[in-house]
Formats: sequence, structure tokens, C-alpha cells
Amino acid sequence: MNSHQQYIHLFNEARTLIEAGSAEPMNDCREAAFEALSALGLPSARTERYRYFDVQTAFKPDLGYNARRLRPAADPYKTYRCGVPNMATHLFFVVGDVVMPASTTPLPEGVKVMSLVEAANECPELLHNYYNKTAPSTTDGIVALNTMLAQDGLLVYVPDGVKLEQPIQVVFVSTATMPTLHVRRLLVVMGQDAEATLLRCEHTSGHTADLATLVSEVFLEKQSRLEVYAIEETAAEHTGFVHVMAQLQDEAHLHHTTISLAAGQMRTTIDVDLKGRGASVVTDAAVVGSEHQTTDHNVVVNHIAPECRSDMLYKYVLDGASVGAFAGKVFVGPEGMKTESEQTNANLCCSPHARAYAQPMLEIYADDVKCSHGSSTGKLDDTALFYMRQRGIPEDEARLLLQHAFVGEVLQRVTLDSLRERLSHLVEMRFRGAMKKCNDCALCK
Repeated sequence: MNSHQQYIHLFNEARTLIEAGSAEPMNDCREAAFEALSALGLPSARTERYRYFDVQTAFKPDLGYNARRLRPAADPYKTYRCGVPNMATHLFFVVGDVVMPASTTPLPEGVKVMSLVEAANECPELLHNYYNKTAPSTTDGIVALNTMLAQDGLLVYVPDGVKLEQPIQVVFVSTATMPTLHVRRLLVVMGQDAEATLLRCEHTSGHTADLATLVSEVFLEKQSRLEVYAIEETAAEHTGFVHVMAQLQDEAHLHHTTISLAAGQMRTTIDVDLKGRGASVVTDAAVVGSEHQTTDHNVVVNHIAPECRSDMLYKYVLDGASVGAFAGKVFVGPEGMKTESEQTNANLCCSPHARAYAQPMLEIYADDVKCSHGSSTGKLDDTALFYMRQRGIPEDEARLLLQHAFVGEVLQRVTLDSLRERLSHLVEMRFRGAMKKCNDCALCK
């Protein structure tokens, strides 16, 4: 049996139960997703965008699936906490793929953070207008599988003109005690001239092998601004697939940052359509890899409108037998005049067994553009190490300082001072091998 066939069989067997626990806009998409998955299958090593990630092996195990929407016994609001000094957030939890009831400070008027099932009753127009409008089920088998099986998800909506002072923090927690598949959705809609910051934390409790897929659709209307900080701190047994699909209208701005502190096998796909004049996007990541960790980022930015800007910065520090992969593509269509784009990937391989793969790409069909790309892979600068040791700094400490400075360029882009300082501390602890492992998110330590 091919990897995807067990999920087709699961859907056929449990479809009535799946649809009963879901919302009409989600159910309306299932048949098309089922047909797409049946036709496409899951990506293989021959699929260009997945050439560095073994999807078939990840989906091959016989994983459990929470078709009956069973809730965890423990209250995550009592078990987990965010202790970043001087930073208060609007906090929400998704345990496995179950959206937990909110237990947080009241949101500003008009702002909605709720499950998609709740939203289907309270604000159905948002789901009908936005849900599954960017997710390419017909081109990506993993997205098709997610759309076919997703029963709920989280909606984040910020209406026109609202500028949130406190970040919205969504903590995805895997607490499975048996091998389990988590199917997650996140829908973010920013109204015209709205502003918000979203923290998306990925955490696992325990060391049970699990697999999580997250499809995140992001819509930014005119002149809106959204900053997203995705923080990964999971177990070696965890496999995750994150798909971010974003559409930006005139003068909208998206900044998406991934900080990978610890993970098992993580794949992040980001597709951004700059559809409005003057829209801009920044995507970046700082990755600390060790042991047999695999971290793969694949980013495509489509410059569809004129005078748009994009910036990619991805930096990996790889130790042990870890693998880091980056593929970034900037597409400039005929209407993308006066595009400005910069793309940078740099990798440090600190072990002879570590591997880095890079694939920067440009595809341009307009004349008046400024586009650049570059990639480099190497080891720590021996001259810099020698210079620091000559001044009395022990070799291990010198290596740590150089590694920290290497990813510091990404950390400096974090605009929240308290979060930037905390992440800098956690990255240092990660390099020292001293980051505490427990049942809480690493941000609490």
C-alpha cells in the first residue's frame, strides 16, 4: 500500500464522523481534496519541491487519528505558560489538532480568535470568503490530505483599522501517547490598515513519534501589517509539515520568521502572492540543527503587481548528522515592474557529517527590476577562532560566540525587544547544550 492510500481508506471509512464534527465550509472542500490526493498521491523524491525531504517514509506509519474530537483531560492553560519577561500575549492553545476553549484576556472589539467550527456559526462570511482559497490541493498532495481530513482549525481575524498592541500567541502542543497524525488549519485575515503580531509556537510533550500537518492561510488587505514568529521546540521523534500560503494586497506587509531551536524532521513551505501594488514580504529563519535533525525550507514569492519588495534570509548552523535544506524562488511576472528582491542563504557545517543543500532561484519576465540571490556553505572561520583564542577565549566558548553571531543577523530582525532577548538567550543555551527539556514550552524557562 502506498503512503497516501491508507489515508484514502481512512477517509472512506470515517467520512460521516469527520463531517459531523466539522463545519460546512470545510466539508464543502473535502471531495475535491479527496480526488486530488487520489490523483497526486504524496510527494516523492522525484517531486522537485520535496527533493530533500523523505515524505513517503514520514507518512508511511500506521498513525492514529482523532476522528471523534476527543479533548485532552489536562487544561493546557494550567499546565503551560509563557514566561518571556515583559511580554504579555493573548494566549490560545491547540492540543493535538483540537482547539481548546479560550482562557485569556478579552480581545479588542471586533477581533476574533476562535475555532473554525465556532466561526461557521458566528461569522460564516469569513469562512466562505477566505477558507481554502489559497491552499493548492490540486498541486500538493500534503495540502490535499490536510484539507480532506481537517475537522477544525483556528481563525484569527483583525478588522479594518485595528492595531493590536499585544501579540496573539498560538501554542500547538502534541501530547500524544501513541503514534498520532495531527491535522491542523490556521486562517489569518487582516482587514484594511490593520496591524498585529502572531506568535506560533510548536511544542511536543514526551517522546512519542507523531506527525503534524499545518496549513496556514494568510490574507492581508490593503495597507495591513502582520508579523509572524514561528518558534519550533519539539522532540527528535516529531515530524512536522507546515504550509503557509499568503496573499497581500496594495501596500500590505508580511514578516514571517522561523526560529528552530530543536526539532525532529521539519518541513516548511511558504508561498506568497504579492497581488497589490507596493506590497512587501520578508521571510527569514535561524536554524540550529544537531544529531539527525532535518530542517527544510522551501519558499516561493510571486511578484504579480508592480513596485513590490521581497527579502529572504535563511541561516543554518548544523552539527552532528543534521541536514539543512533551503530552496527559494522569486518569480516576477510581466506586471511586476520595479520589483526589488534580495535572497540570501548561508550555512555553517560544524561537523563532517552535517549536510546543507541550497537552491536559490530567479524567474523574471519584467525589465525594470532589481533582484539578487546568493548562497554560501562552509565551516567556522579558522582565522577568527585563532584570533579569539590568542586573546584568552577558550576554543569551545569561541565557537559558541561565532555561531551565535552567525544567526544573530536573523534574531536582530525580531522587533519585539523582550522576545528578541529571550530568543537570543535560548539560542545560546541551545549551542551550549543546556536548554532545559521539560513538559513546558522552552519560552517559559
